[in-house]
Amino acid sequence: MKTEEKTTKLPWHSHVISGWPLVMVIIGGLIGGACGGLAYGASMSLIKKKGISATSYILSTVIGIGCVALYFVVIIGLAIAFPNLFNQQ
Repeated sequence: MKTEEKTTKLPWHSHVISGWPLVMVIIGGLIGGACGGLAYGASMSLIKKKGISATSYILSTVIGIGCVALYFVVIIGLAIAFPNLFNQQ
């Protein structure tokens, strides 16, 4: 038996709240896009599972902030691991 997945169209503001971290593509290129995509996917999954509510929007914002922090952790880690990569003279 196949379980049918519920396909409901979410309003535009759900995509805006979930997708704002994708702006990191402009700032951070591939790494920023990966972190932003991770945040978008996690936020959309949360909204689809919990429904549209103030709590899910707040948690979605927290997920986005966490992924922005993750971006900086990755960049700092790369700068420590490969110091010549970031040394531009």
